[in-house]
Amino acid sequence: MADEQVIADEVSGDMGQAATANTATQTVATAAAMGSAIPQLTQVRVPLDDAAEAMATPDATGRLPIVVVPTHPFRIRNELVIAGAIVLVAAFLFDLELVLRSAIIGLGVLLVVLGVFQSFLVPVPMGTQAVLLRRGQFYRTVGPGTKIMPPWIPVSHIVTTRETPFDAPAISIPTKDNVRTSVDILLTFTITQPEKFVFVIAAPDFDQVCQATCQEQVRLLIRERDSEQVLDMGEKENERLRAAIGAGLEQYGVDVVRVVMTHIVAPVEFQASREARRLATVQRAEQQERHALSLLRQADTDELRRQQIAAHKEAIELEAANEVIRLERLETRLHDYPKAIAWDVESKRLEVAQALAANTRAMVQVGPGADVAASLLMHTLPDDGAAKPAAADSGAAPKPGNSRQQGRSTR
Repeated sequence: MADEQVIADEVSGDMGQAATANTATQTVATAAAMGSAIPQLTQVRVPLDDAAEAMATPDATGRLPIVVVPTHPFRIRNELVIAGAIVLVAAFLFDLELVLRSAIIGLGVLLVVLGVFQSFLVPVPMGTQAVLLRRGQFYRTVGPGTKIMPPWIPVSHIVTTRETPFDAPAISIPTKDNVRTSVDILLTFTITQPEKFVFVIAAPDFDQVCQATCQEQVRLLIRERDSEQVLDMGEKENERLRAAIGAGLEQYGVDVVRVVMTHIVAPVEFQASREARRLATVQRAEQQERHALSLLRQADTDELRRQQIAAHKEAIELEAANEVIRLERLETRLHDYPKAIAWDVESKRLEVAQALAANTRAMVQVGPGADVAASLLMHTLPDDGAAKPAAADSGAAPKPGNSRQQGRSTR
């Protein structure tokens, strides 16, 4: 039951990972479709005075324009100049009093001055550069702030200089081992040469060129690697893409700041197989570790057993050595004190004889000589007190008249 539960958990985990990978693939595909359908880089046409507001106002897709084209590049307020001219003409055509005519002439002059004087002021929003023309050709660029320029030098474009993000998904790119992989990269770039950007290419066209360049470099990178290497790409590959894409877009006055691969999605079946291989590798490593621990434990047990055997052997040898020393000392004592040893032996024998003599149920036979212990015979009488027949010497039967001489004990 436990194994079945483990297998069920692993299958559930693989299904969850497959669903996650499928969702990620759909996300990348959706982003690619949206990126190809909706331009990410746009430009707008507004009056020069409204350029700052236009650069900070997102469009319907939430993107900020990167280029503003002024609707009146020469900047002269024609409505003020025309109004002033009409006022001046009216002042001279109609018969008016001197004071009123003077006031009307002053108003007309003021309107003309305002219409012309404002054309000398060029407001450039923060984070942008203005492209100026002279005689229909590029003159120079100016940075943010209010600049004083002659009205005959028009402003053709206001171009952002901030970092602009750009999403470039690449779908179903084959790897070196022909595994279809989808990669989504996010790059940021800055327009360092506005004149090249606005005169060599337009913002919507640059959108398509940037998409194509990014996808081409991603395909070249993916095609050089197998599926395992593709899923492990990191900072090194990001830097390579940044350099390659930057080289392709440099001719448009653009500098690629950074490139980040946000999604790398392989097919669901491949990811499930990869996870299964990783799981098998982990399980194999765990089995090897358990086997190594078992071998180490067995080696420790064998070593402990050997140490115990060696200790036991050493104890036996030490005991034998002690016994040898004891016997040597005993032999020395026997050799040095023979009479004392004989006295000790006889004393022990006498103590044994005395102990047996004190026992009323024992019989002692004393043979010839002084060897009491050697001639001692113990015999236990029956419970009824009758004495068993015994031989006198050399196993001979006792004489009939000697039965009374056998007592319970002989002292």
